[in-house]
Amino acid sequence: MNKSLLITGGGTGGHLSPAIALFEECKSRGIDAYMLIGEKDRKFNYLREVDSDKLISYGAPSFSKNPFMIPFFIIRFFISVFKAMRIMKRIGADDVVGMGGYVSAPALMAAKFTKRNIYLCEQNTVPGKVTVRFAKKAKYIFGTFDESRDYFKPEIRAKIITAGNPIRKKVLCDMDKNSAKKYFNLGHCSKIVLVIGGSQGALQLNDLIMNLKLNYQSDFSDVGIIWCTGSLSYEKYSKIVKENSKMGSVYISPFVEDVGIAYRAADIAISRSGSGVMMEFAAMELPSVLIPYPYAAADHQNKNADAFASVGAAVKVQSSAAKADTFAPMLFSLISSESRINQMKNSCIKAAKLNAAADIIDNIIR
Repeated sequence: MNKSLLITGGGTGGHLSPAIALFEECKSRGIDAYMLIGEKDRKFNYLREVDSDKLISYGAPSFSKNPFMIPFFIIRFFISVFKAMRIMKRIGADDVVGMGGYVSAPALMAAKFTKRNIYLCEQNTVPGKVTVRFAKKAKYIFGTFDESRDYFKPEIRAKIITAGNPIRKKVLCDMDKNSAKKYFNLGHCSKIVLVIGGSQGALQLNDLIMNLKLNYQSDFSDVGIIWCTGSLSYEKYSKIVKENSKMGSVYISPFVEDVGIAYRAADIAISRSGSGVMMEFAAMELPSVLIPYPYAAADHQNKNADAFASVGAAVKVQSSAAKADTFAPMLFSLISSESRINQMKNSCIKAAKLNAAADIIDNIIR
């Protein structure tokens, strides 16, 4: 491939993680690829996996519904479009891959203005606004779920390839389970529950786990927790864990950088239902209890969870029903049933798309 590829997206880890996976795939093939992210995205630690000279940021604005802010948004948006045009010219980008999120919109507009090839990656069942806006101009739309096709007209459906959500190489860890448990100082536990609320954490999930640990101590006597609180909540919950001996065996952190090892250590995960983390669970054959974020755009997390629950890879619990007294019996029944866990693992294998990054790059090259 004798041309340069620009991969753009950001705003959340759900857009950045698959972008990194595509970058890694390009690098492994010797394809000249760059990542264009938002200035605020540099806070995400796993961007260190991208070569610094290939990582570019710009001030893509997020949309505001405040009518007084709209003129400022328009000005900032087109400043970002012109900056993206200059970046594309400088790096010689012929193709632009939009990973979704507001960060990708100015770059995709710049690609449209300069008649560059546009490709889109859609992580969720319900297509995001950026995907919908640029669908007509895209050569291909790479979806994660087959259900996404239902939201497009027939002429757009013809462009959709259900390739899956690209997964970073660091996630696909091959460490054995016992070593993975020891990595988190939980080698003495018979079962491990992983709690992961996304890049910003999830207050409800954190409260749920705290109440479970405090009120069901005997049930957790041999069950360890790998608890990713998110950066916003870490100080509060780490203090509770340190000051309360009743919390038992807990590894607590704002995030787990070596998340692949956490997947290997765990027997089950409790999580929101962002598509990125769901496809990582599937790739690592990790059953999950999914609690959709109720305020996600177009209710996409609820529909993401339905897609996994329908094939048996996950159990869906509505956010309003995620209370310790009803959640605990379901969780302990699940982790104590070896046959149920094995069935869910087999369903994860069917849902996983391990070659997503390679398949997407293959189609772009063709």
